[in-house]
Amino acid sequence: MSRCAAFLLCFIATASAQERPFRVQTRVVQVPAVVTDKNRHSIDGLLARDFTVLDNGVPQGITVDDFGAGLPPVSLVIAIQSSAISKLALTEVRHIAGMIQPLVTGLRGGTAVVSFDRKIQWLQDFTPSDDKIRAAITSVKPGGLSGARMFDTIVEVAARTKARPGRKILLLISQSQDSGSTAKFQQAVEAVEREDIEVFAAHYSAYAMSWIAKSEDFPDKPELDAMFFAELARIGQTNHVKALALATGGADYPFARQRGIENAIEKLGTEVHSQYILSFPQREGSPGMHRIEVSLVDRVGLLVRARTAYWADESVVSQ
Repeated sequence: MSRCAAFLLCFIATASAQERPFRVQTRVVQVPAVVTDKNRHSIDGLLARDFTVLDNGVPQGITVDDFGAGLPPVSLVIAIQSSAISKLALTEVRHIAGMIQPLVTGLRGGTAVVSFDRKIQWLQDFTPSDDKIRAAITSVKPGGLSGARMFDTIVEVAARTKARPGRKILLLISQSQDSGSTAKFQQAVEAVEREDIEVFAAHYSAYAMSWIAKSEDFPDKPELDAMFFAELARIGQTNHVKALALATGGADYPFARQRGIENAIEKLGTEVHSQYILSFPQREGSPGMHRIEVSLVDRVGLLVRARTAYWADESVVSQ
């Protein structure tokens, strides 16, 4: 090849690279929404024109997916409090081990299981296997008397689900407050909002459960004392699990008996498979927390529940 030809090729390649346009990779914000009538029956068949979505007060053009159109698979993390004062609750929780895969995630989704007290233990990474999910849930044993590092666990859950596709759901089975976390409540909220995680909760009062426990399940005296003081703290603090569920568009299903936790899983399964997924592109040039407002257009008597915020990252520019 002559020097002239080589120079010409080099010039063309350089000019082409200079003319190549930059593209802004825009994140798509997904807003799971549930629509019900006054009797809490799910409403299906709605279209994009039936919803109004505001991002910091600005109307957004949206697309809508529902179960009929084929919803994306679910990545579910079940976080179970394993403090010694949770002994009675864990007896009931084991009964729902076989309900998760058939009712919530199905064959396309995956479930991970983590327990927390003073320590955080990942018992099962994401799997579609019903047998592995059952084994992980039934393996949770009561730990130390103190500690329920809910916020620290939520931060770890957000990191663990970062690369997971589809819908991300956290099911907290715990008392209503954190105890002993390094992370603060706001950090936990930001973590789930950044990763588009919807939080559901099945919370309980360990002290209240002691009044209806079977004699063979009844806690020892030190555990009863811990339950009493934990209940005093619970009454005097914010309900963290309810606040997390509200912020992310999830729900809280309190329980005290076996049938209560079974009902919670049945409701979760019904809700997951009756959601509308409202999607819109993240607004450019406004990083940080954004407020989301979802309402219905000319649908009197219907109720909609959806996440109330999302975290907008800086736009990524690529060639």
